[in-house]
Amino acid sequence: MRWKRKEAAPMPLLLVTLLFLASVVLLVVRRGREELLVCAMFGSLVIYWLGILMFIAKRGGTGGVLEALLFVCAPLKNALRGASLTLEAQGFIVAVGRYLFPPLLLTLAVRNSMNPGMGPVRGRVLALWPLPLLTLIIYEPAVFYALAGGRPEVQWFLVNFSRIWVLCYVAAAVALLLYEAFSITMRICRQQYIPQCAMLVSMAVLYALYCPQDPAQIYLFYRSDYMWYLGLWYLQPRLSPLLYSLVFAASAVSGAVGLWTMFRYAQLRISENMDEVSLRRRFDAASMGASVFAHSIKNQLLANRVVFKRLDAALAQPQPDMAKVQGYVDALKETNENLLIRVGELYQSVKSSTITLVPVTLGELAADAVDRMHRKHPDAAVEITVDEGCRVLADRSHLAAALSNLLSNGWEATLAAGRTDPVQLISHTERLNIVLEVRDAGCGISRAETKRIFEPFYSSKNSNYNWGMGLYYVRSIVRSHLGSVRVESERGKGTRFFVILPRFEHGKRKEKRP
Repeated sequence: MRWKRKEAAPMPLLLVTLLFLASVVLLVVRRGREELLVCAMFGSLVIYWLGILMFIAKRGGTGGVLEALLFVCAPLKNALRGASLTLEAQGFIVAVGRYLFPPLLLTLAVRNSMNPGMGPVRGRVLALWPLPLLTLIIYEPAVFYALAGGRPEVQWFLVNFSRIWVLCYVAAAVALLLYEAFSITMRICRQQYIPQCAMLVSMAVLYALYCPQDPAQIYLFYRSDYMWYLGLWYLQPRLSPLLYSLVFAASAVSGAVGLWTMFRYAQLRISENMDEVSLRRRFDAASMGASVFAHSIKNQLLANRVVFKRLDAALAQPQPDMAKVQGYVDALKETNENLLIRVGELYQSVKSSTITLVPVTLGELAADAVDRMHRKHPDAAVEITVDEGCRVLADRSHLAAALSNLLSNGWEATLAAGRTDPVQLISHTERLNIVLEVRDAGCGISRAETKRIFEPFYSSKNSNYNWGMGLYYVRSIVRSHLGSVRVESERGKGTRFFVILPRFEHGKRKEKRP
């Protein structure tokens, strides 16, 4: 039975090239070590597939649907076939891609593992590289011919040894990635990890489908018949149309999943970077315009002037109405306290240039945060559920102030919704992180507002009393603790803020200067 179906799935080379280009853009924007590793991994896949397709094009024997699946169009196949490269050059291209991808994949899996048991491995990740680099040296054409030329037993050993460690590296990386994905218990942490995990696993599957292609088969193209069985298994004529369909469907699905998750991963990373740049620029611009604060202070002082005039008028009466007088005094007291609080927030946001990190228990942080909150809201209801003995490296004063700000905001939001449910402070242990969750029963925040609440001077409350520096201060302090802040909210169902911090392990005093 001949297979005459003419549909063509996207070829792997096209998919991995798009992934590589996306990773280059991410590297240009973020310029981090992880972005460099991702870019190098996709680059190795492009090199590997380019070498394989060049060999297939020169070898011949493909046509119809198979040619469309592999090359998409005949001009590409002809261009690869006409490339003036020796077999040695083609084989070494395949060797570079084949032996660099597994250690890059495993390095990324180890670096992103938050399993406490992986700590020693993360510190010795370079130990994963000697074997791949040694194999690459052995497969350099001159070295390979010197070691294995005319020696079938050496060829057999090299081919099988390299295949074993390649598959072991890929299997270890996939197992570690999946273990991490299933060990995450908090949805907000899982949302951050799953795109990267799916991207790496899909690329591992795509690579594993074609990794049997050994460079030795290209080097010994005219010399050893048995070398035909070392790769290109997917081009064997004995394969049924159904198996062909399954192989290339798996390739297409893996590539498509990798492409989608790569763009999602890049979107998240670039968005974080752009948010940071945007917030910094906004704050710098606002710092230069002190008139914003002067105007706000002026508004409150003008309001106080009106109250003073009414107070003078009430006291000028032959028989002053003491209830009115007390009301005016209370109003002045409230506005004065608000002025002090807002100026204090501004002062802390601008002044704090040194953060001293020492071991602090969650119980100590929670107690300080609640104490600060009760100074502002003496009747506030707070429910604390934290692992009191668990420790983090923190500047106790600054971090407690940041948590107090979140608790106060939560209580104010709860009261604004007409409820008196307690604001909750909850701790979670998520792999190597401690997550402090502040949960309220307020009206919630719209999706549009959640994108702006960390901006300096943005507030959805009365701007005369709230100048929008609180959450900017919280975010700045948490980032100076090498942590991050996330928010989940839905209208009518309250808001949850998550402060994600590294868990303390080593007991060393550190000083962080942002």
